[in-house]
Amino acid sequence: MRLVLAILLALLGTEATAQSCVARVNAQELIIVPEAMGAPAPGLRERLRMWPSRSWDRAWGERVACDSAAVTHFLATTMRLEETEGYCLAADDANGWLLVPGARNYRGRCTKTVCDRVNVVADGMESLGLAMTGLVTGRRVDSDAEAVTAVAHGTGAVLVTGQAPAVATALGPSATALGTALSAPVAAGAAAVTVIGVGGAIYLCS
Repeated sequence: MRLVLAILLALLGTEATAQSCVARVNAQELIIVPEAMGAPAPGLRERLRMWPSRSWDRAWGERVACDSAAVTHFLATTMRLEETEGYCLAADDANGWLLVPGARNYRGRCTKTVCDRVNVVADGMESLGLAMTGLVTGRRVDSDAEAVTAVAHGTGAVLVTGQAPAVATALGPSATALGTALSAPVAAGAAAVTVIGVGGAIYLCS
């Protein structure tokens, strides 16, 4: 048992060596060299979870997936402060990580935010995308309810944030493309929601 544990710890130690890794953030692929950028080492739990796939990827000569701490450190050192301050990483099967507004833990992961992909038909996607892009001013947008903030991130995502009714008002007729997503109890009861347009998909985070 001790021998197995020693081998496992040795293999996990190898994971911390200076090698490049790959991460998908907001549908954009990033190549990161964590050690060269001074990124903190991942925690034991994350190393254990990622070790099997990392070992196979390295065996086949493929880049391994970056841990969340490395991704957060990379974004903090390469993007403008306002694009990372107050944001966290939400895991997503299709896009790897979504960079969304919210509180984060010391690894950069969201502590509460839940993001769901919204099914939007092609015609609705186009009108919704145009409306969201039109709102991107970097400042607050007037509405009948609470203020709405619209921003475009350097990672290629467009985000519209505010209380659900205010977001619907700001998006105008194109909000119908979201169906009942904004009026669902989870969204309606949230202090703020964020509609994200990224990689040809729409997500609603609350």
